[in-house]
Amino acid sequence: MAKALLLSKENIVKGAVKLVNNDGWNSLNARSLAKQLGISTKPLYRIYNNMDEIKIDVLSEIYRQYDEFINSKIDSKKALLTLCIAYVEFANDYKNLFTSLFLSDNLKWKKIEDVFDEKWNQSTIINLVNKHGFTFEEAKELFLHMWLYSNGLATLIATNQIKLDEEKIMIRLVKIYKSLVK
Repeated sequence: MAKALLLSKENIVKGAVKLVNNDGWNSLNARSLAKQLGISTKPLYRIYNNMDEIKIDVLSEIYRQYDEFINSKIDSKKALLTLCIAYVEFANDYKNLFTSLFLSDNLKWKKIEDVFDEKWNQSTIINLVNKHGFTFEEAKELFLHMWLYSNGLATLIATNQIKLDEEKIMIRLVKIYKSLVK
């Protein structure tokens, strides 16, 4: 019972993210989380009302980690290219977290244009306009083509259909970027 006294939302979420990272989003349930934390399921429900509340906090933490990862990789001089490289590298390094964010029912996009509404994507499009002289429509079109290619690579990597190391990821993305900006 001593562990239950140390239990907090932060510890539950940390354990849940670790569980998702190791075993995938679908593994996240009360029993598996309690096992991960070394407790029974009852203490979870003293802190949270239900698993849906836990999943909301877990998803928020995964998004936070994704944002931190992307932020650490972005170079404003090459925002589109570095964003796409970081996106694919996140899929490569954190397959289950990537799948939880982008290849699950957690993704709230309903149409392809919804990708433009994400904060990283908006700032990248604006960067293309301000620093590289594209019109807004040209920037959106370039972004969309580059993102679609990157998302394809990331999806194939995250689902273990292909394996690429970071150097090969970068080479492929630089080639497609160069061909698109011609």
